Amino acid sequence: MAAPQTEIVSKIIGIGICDMVNEVEKMPTPSLELGQPVQLVGLDENGSLYLDTEALNSCLEQEEVKDTPICLISIVGEQRQGKSFLLNFLLRRLKNLAVTDNSWLGQEDEPLTGFEWHPGNKSITKGIWIWNQPFLVLDENEKVALFLIDTEGSMAIERSKDNGVKLSAFSMLLSSYQILNLSHNLKDPDLEYMEMFLYIAKSVGHQFKLKPVQHLDLLVRDWFCPPTYGFQGGQVYLHDIIQTLEGQPNRYSRSLEIFKSTNTSCYLMPFPGKALVMGTEGTIADMDDDFRGFLKDYGNHIARSAGMHVQRNQNNEPLTGIELADKIKALSELMKQYHTGFSSPTEMIYTFNQNNNKMFQMKFKKFIQKQDEISRSMLGSLRVSPNSMTKRLKEKQEKLLQQFRDSFQGDEPHQTEFLTCLDSYQKCEAKDFLEDYRRRFKSSAIKAGVAIGVGAVGLAGGAVGAGIAAALLAGEAIVLGTGATFAIGTVAGASTFGLIGGGVGAGVGSCMWDSKDNDNKNDNDDETEEEQEEENVSDEKSLIN
Repeated sequence: MAAPQTEIVSKIIGIGICDMVNEVEKMPTPSLELGQPVQLVGLDENGSLYLDTEALNSCLEQEEVKDTPICLISIVGEQRQGKSFLLNFLLRRLKNLAVTDNSWLGQEDEPLTGFEWHPGNKSITKGIWIWNQPFLVLDENEKVALFLIDTEGSMAIERSKDNGVKLSAFSMLLSSYQILNLSHNLKDPDLEYMEMFLYIAKSVGHQFKLKPVQHLDLLVRDWFCPPTYGFQGGQVYLHDIIQTLEGQPNRYSRSLEIFKSTNTSCYLMPFPGKALVMGTEGTIADMDDDFRGFLKDYGNHIARSAGMHVQRNQNNEPLTGIELADKIKALSELMKQYHTGFSSPTEMIYTFNQNNNKMFQMKFKKFIQKQDEISRSMLGSLRVSPNSMTKRLKEKQEKLLQQFRDSFQGDEPHQTEFLTCLDSYQKCEAKDFLEDYRRRFKSSAIKAGVAIGVGAVGLAGGAVGAGIAAALLAGEAIVLGTGATFAIGTVAGASTFGLIGGGVGAGVGSCMWDSKDNDNKNDNDDETEEEQEEENVSDEKSLIN
């Protein structure tokens, strides 16, 4: 069974950002040669994620970057679908920012270099890699440093799903410009992994005031139908995706929320050509002409727009290199300890619904506790009759059940299972509370009756006041027994008439309760009559206003 989300959240809160930053060894800024890929995040022999702080410092704490807003451009997706290939052409574009023609694509026979890549089925990228040389651009007259990040394929069979998903989620949190690389179209496995990426990124990122996704490009490779490419065709396809997901409520709710954001775009690219796919050097001479054109268009788009997407915290404040480095160091410490509690999208959904169910149970419990607190005193309990309290609880039950339905993820059979669990819990809690509430209401009704009787029969002036005081004390004792009644009455020093009045009032209060109690029992005998009674419950006046 998956670990409850509450345990994960408590670990997150318990660690604390400052403590984790202090625990990370402060490495001096190294003198690594710029203009090369360096591994930022890897896996140790135990399969745990680790951060190379030396590599991080060399990138984000170098002199021209440490006080500059940062944009990290990251690409994630299934293995062997051309992620590193694409990044190397983006690398060429950023190296030639001043170029306005097509020459940035390179010479016809120029081999593709940069991030390690090659055609074939064997996975190349391991962990998360960063090009350690920043590319400085201007956005609204402010300097921005761009970095490119390559991420291991999310569906690599040699990697556990837990670590594969955590790597992609980590990459999402690092970047402010996220590219989701897709093959042919958006498929169920892509959405399932997307849901897991977002689940972890949101759970962890909240603690560090980092949004899981600031800007997202859905980059669809090898698109065949219809032959409309680029952002024009992409926006039509994205609209179709949104409509499809809206027809499947709560199935992929996290992804749908991101796709509907104005910060999400979709770009369709054609098949690059058999010669390029079968080749070994990635030259533009091997590309089909239409692929070359859309590759150029997408590279130009990144060069123009990436500077507008600097990394920001949840307060929308831009992060400088040194600020982002500190957050990443703290984030990596948490990622070491973070356990997803699931190894598949199905388990993730079950865990989410299970934790959500517990959350709604707690909401109802807190609601009952509040009703208990406000009705503890005699005056408080007399303001709400048992019938009215029953209606109040039923309304809350229905509201919470509907909220749970609206937030549920997954298939209908599981929804019924969880709804039954929540409904049973609420009914059990309500039953226990109402039984106690009825006893409390009866006791308060008797006390009120005592006071009324004393006021009617007691002597004038101070004798009335003394009688009422004695009657109230005697009312408390009615629940305790006749011995206590005698003792309390003696201490109060009430007059004989006052006590007689109290006795009469106690009888009145008891009769008032018995009448209501009998009504309640009769209501339970007939469901139809109970519904009719509830329709008129607002006409039933409380004993005190």
